[in-house]
Amino acid sequence: MFKIETRYALHAMVVLAQEDGLIPNARLAKRLDVSLPMVAKILNRLGHGGLVASRPGPGGGYSLAKPAEEILIMDVVALWEGEDWGMRCILGLPDCNDDEPCAMHQTWGELRGYIQNMLRHHSVAEMAAGTVSLDLKVVDAERRSVDPA
Repeated sequence: MFKIETRYALHAMVVLAQEDGLIPNARLAKRLDVSLPMVAKILNRLGHGGLVASRPGPGGGYSLAKPAEEILIMDVVALWEGEDWGMRCILGLPDCNDDEPCAMHQTWGELRGYIQNMLRHHSVAEMAAGTVSLDLKVVDAERRSVDPA
């Protein structure tokens, strides 16, 4: 659903939110299970986006630039996916719209709304604490609402 860089960035933000103080590149790379160059690339963009602060040199590292409660999940996602994430046709059709919908247009539109609501209304702090929820009910073939269990 998201680019690999977006997923690494979300994971990095969780790690930074869960730990106090500066976290060195090497420790982040180990926690994310990615190379140092990839960590640098991810953190550089997060820094340019105003979400991460850095201090170079011995004893340096990275931390969140502001409290995790003030950073929405969408703030992170938008750096790689754009503010309009999910607005394009899920099947990749260039002419898909409300007047000429693809086979997945309505279903994706409904699901996208739930996902965007979650991204825009939940913080990195909630994600780090594991308390983000998606209020989503699955609709069966008869269009009855059922719990997704």
